Amino acid sequence: MIPILILGAVLHTGLSWSGGNGSTATASATVRDASPSSRLEKLDESKLRKLIHSRKGKALFINVWATWCQPCVEEFPDIVKLSEDMKGQKIEFVGVSGDDSDDESSKVIPFIKKEKAHFKFYIAKLEGEDEFINTFDKEWGGGIPATFTYDTKGQLRAFLIGKQSYQKLKAAVEKALKN
Repeated sequence: MIPILILGAVLHTGLSWSGGNGSTATASATVRDASPSSRLEKLDESKLRKLIHSRKGKALFINVWATWCQPCVEEFPDIVKLSEDMKGQKIEFVGVSGDDSDDESSKVIPFIKKEKAHFKFYIAKLEGEDEFINTFDKEWGGGIPATFTYDTKGQLRAFLIGKQSYQKLKAAVEKALKN
C-alpha cells in the first residue's frame, strides 16, 4: 500500500497553511530567483481556478507536495527530471507546497534549490480546505503527493495519488498534451 498523507490531518493538528501572521505574499518565486529570504506566492482557490483554466495554449502539470511528506520527497527528483525532459513542450509545471508558510525560507525554498527545480512554485493557502481540494478534483480526498494534469482547455486528464514512478508521471503529461 502506498503511504498517503492527508491535507486535513495537517489542519486538524493545529498547523496553519496560511501561516501565523495571516500576511499574503505578492511576489512569485521560482528557484531561479528564490533566495532564503524570498517568499512563494500563496495559492488559494480563486488563483488555483485561474491557473487551471487560463492555459494560453499550454497543458498543466501540478504536483501537491510537502517537505514533511517522505513519499513526496522521494518522488520529487523524478518530477524535476520530467520537467527538464519536457522543456520545449507545451506544458507548464507547477509545484504546490503544503508546508506551513512559516517554513518557506527555512525548509521549502532550500529544498527546491537543493533539488534544482526550475519551475513555478506556490504555497497552499487553505481557508476553505474542501473547496481548495475540490478545485483540483472532487474525487481527491486530500492525500499527498498528488499530481494532476490538465489539457490546454483546463480539463483534467490525469489524477495520480501517492508516490509515482517517472514513467507514470510522463504518461500523465503525455495524456494532457493530447487534446
